[in-house]
Amino acid sequence: MQFEVGQRVALVRTTDPHTHLRPGDHGTVRRVDPAQHRVDVTWDNGSTLSMLLDAGDDLTALTALPAADPATATGTGTDMAIAVPDLLDALRIVGGTDGVDAAEWWTQNTLGGRAGGDTTVRARRILAGIEDGDPAILDTLPSADADWTASHHIGHRGTNAAGHVEAAAGLTGEQRQQAEAAYLEGFSAAVIDAVAAACRRTLHPTGDGRDLSALHPDRVTFGSVGVFSGDWNDTGADPDSGFPLTAGYVGTLIDRWNGWAVFACTRTVAEAIVTDQQRTRDAYRADLAAAGVPQGDLDRQTDQVYSRLWWDGDVIVADSTVLHDDPEAVERIEPRPDGRYVVMGRSWCWEAVDPYDCARIVGELPEPGHEREWVLLTHSPYTIVPPDPYTIGSLASADSAVGGYTAELRYAGEPVAAAVGVAAPGRTPVSARLTATTGRFDPAGWAAYVAAARRCGEPMTEAAVLDALAEDALLAAATSEATAASDTLARLLDNTGTVLALRRLTPAPSSPQMVTAACDRLRAAGPSPVGGVWQFWNGHVWRHLMPATPTIPATPSDTTTTAG
Repeated sequence: MQFEVGQRVALVRTTDPHTHLRPGDHGTVRRVDPAQHRVDVTWDNGSTLSMLLDAGDDLTALTALPAADPATATGTGTDMAIAVPDLLDALRIVGGTDGVDAAEWWTQNTLGGRAGGDTTVRARRILAGIEDGDPAILDTLPSADADWTASHHIGHRGTNAAGHVEAAAGLTGEQRQQAEAAYLEGFSAAVIDAVAAACRRTLHPTGDGRDLSALHPDRVTFGSVGVFSGDWNDTGADPDSGFPLTAGYVGTLIDRWNGWAVFACTRTVAEAIVTDQQRTRDAYRADLAAAGVPQGDLDRQTDQVYSRLWWDGDVIVADSTVLHDDPEAVERIEPRPDGRYVVMGRSWCWEAVDPYDCARIVGELPEPGHEREWVLLTHSPYTIVPPDPYTIGSLASADSAVGGYTAELRYAGEPVAAAVGVAAPGRTPVSARLTATTGRFDPAGWAAYVAAARRCGEPMTEAAVLDALAEDALLAAATSEATAASDTLARLLDNTGTVLALRRLTPAPSSPQMVTAACDRLRAAGPSPVGGVWQFWNGHVWRHLMPATPTIPATPSDTTTTAG
């Protein structure tokens, strides 16, 4: 759906777990970024939370932009009907221009050359208040002049609004309220954006002023780039500096370990982690020496708290033998096939952090809109693909001579190729292939997409990628159908992620007791393979129910055969 500045919208859902917004809340669009599929909204409750449509946020339009009613206009009929919509747009522009000017003066006194005290701490507090929609902060920002219709607001900029002064003076009733709201919308949105940008420049760890909000921890999911750190990086940080962390390291989130982040990073970032670890050890050792610890005991006590890291060629050696009191606690961290490193990924308590919390960021930050490197398919187990918007649709059973399904390969929702031989979940693969393409098909782009796809960490063929996309579409349709009936689906996987069977659970388990009952029914339904596992769809993700009883393979159930 396309949105326009000034349009009234309602929240359908958001992935932000900390917001006070709720589905159905109303707001006004203040900016649209088509490249990032981002819609900035000024919400009626004071929040300014932006909607990232690609990340799962969703809006619905309430109204189009207001238009004038010629019958109620106080001008000359047709002329007035044309002038009012133009005037609203012009007033938004003028309001925005005035808002930027007001924000620049305000930030000079608050964060800039005329400001006193610690501007870093102040910038962090203001930015947090803007992001949270805190009235205690928002109410301190510049507000519009009450005499909003005065000619110096409309004409002094030499904007397109100059020709609408007469129309503004003649407005009455609802039209006047709409015009005032348009100016205030433009002013308020510009003030908030300009002040937030000034705060980010003040806090910016790389000094180039770019917007790092897309790297906020709440936005970092599997396959996306984030900034990672840990509480050990609090060491040496000045509590009054405004930066809680001394350093953050750029990497791609690839896994979770006991709730902590596991990320892959470049050699440059890995080298910085090793160097910073040694600096941390040296600082701790110096503190011990200053406290009177004997010289001969300094290394032992330091090793009891911090691992030793060093390079052996292209391999990082991590010695934690003293830390864990285990002579075999020595890990050799080799580069992955892509040349990246997972540094202490399942040993240290890494977590994604706010880039603005870091005094220094190590690593190359992605360009806006390119934060995601790969996507974990929702319904096709253990499968990751690039973020390119390829999908499968129009699945239909083929005749027995061809086997499998026929389907459309789509890019951004548009058909680009036809496929045959596509396998369904629980069915024997037929060897899917593309048979025809359209002018919109990009052979090189598709080849790169297939080359980057992985299942259980292993490369995939074109046929396997087509099958995985089809599986994702079919199971999405099947789970939606079951959920609409207050049911859900359970699936049996082998150790390669192959779907061996699907079962409908009626009703969907909503308590531990119902989950236990579902497990009992599945055990009684028939034999299962060694290493198999049952999962059920909880409305958001697939969750493990239980390990399958090791006997013989189960007979696959019928599956949904169509998906749009």
